[in-house]
Amino acid sequence: MEFKTYEESRLEDLGELVKEVVSDWPQDPWYPTMEQLKQAYDNNENFTPETRHFLYDDNKLVAFLSSALETEVDGVQWGSIHMPFIRKGYEKVEEKLRDKTIGLLKSKGAQAIYANSRPENGYIPDLLKKWGFEQKEETGKRVILSASKLADPKYTQPDYIKEINLNEEKGLSKFKKVYLKARKEVKEENFDETMKTFQDRNLTISCVIAKKDEVLSYGLLYKAEQPKRSFMSSIPIFDEKHQYVLKDMVDFMTNKAKETGYEEIYHQLVDADKEDLYKEMGIEFTPSYRYELKLD
Repeated sequence: MEFKTYEESRLEDLGELVKEVVSDWPQDPWYPTMEQLKQAYDNNENFTPETRHFLYDDNKLVAFLSSALETEVDGVQWGSIHMPFIRKGYEKVEEKLRDKTIGLLKSKGAQAIYANSRPENGYIPDLLKKWGFEQKEETGKRVILSASKLADPKYTQPDYIKEINLNEEKGLSKFKKVYLKARKEVKEENFDETMKTFQDRNLTISCVIAKKDEVLSYGLLYKAEQPKRSFMSSIPIFDEKHQYVLKDMVDFMTNKAKETGYEEIYHQLVDADKEDLYKEMGIEFTPSYRYELKLD
């Protein structure tokens, strides 16, 4: 077996390996397409091919792991690793892949390494622990919903849910004040750029819930990287007395997703205090965890 570094021609092998590895996972994780990886590598002047570890058995790619040297925090130089993809039947290369990747990061000055993983990422959480990583804090929660299961065939749109066309100046100007009220971290001068990111990703629907000219909430639905998957934005609620509109918004957007032809809806839990409201709708989020390994 032989390790090889990045060449564009290896991306086809990587795509095939990732597809096989995740095929029996409970949920297909987000992973860049090979074209997206190529663009990211080509456009990154700091890209280091030697940190992309392709392990071949003759002409067959049997394992892959990417790594990076990260920033120094509190005097500790961090490195990171992504998902270790190992072909079924080649579990014997686990230690070889670990030693190669961690050895390189150590030679570059890394004093500790972190990774992120979810319980539904197949063998990866157990493998990280086997490699000596310690599970640390939760880093976020998400859910991947089935549009067909959640959508109601008898659904009727309430008249207080209004669709807004964000591809037109009139719609953008109306939405601007609402969006900036919820997303205080977005500066007004960056609003147009932020909206363009949604427009470039096939923004399917944007809507607000309003009663008597008071905006209660909003939601966005747009295309994900994977075919048939959409992203549903966070759903802010501006007044606690209007918590009930969360279900209205979820119902509306899941039915829109199904109508549009999406099979899945990716949704991140941004407001932890709303988790119980989601549970009442039968929606359960799963956590992501940070794992850390201190190097000698």
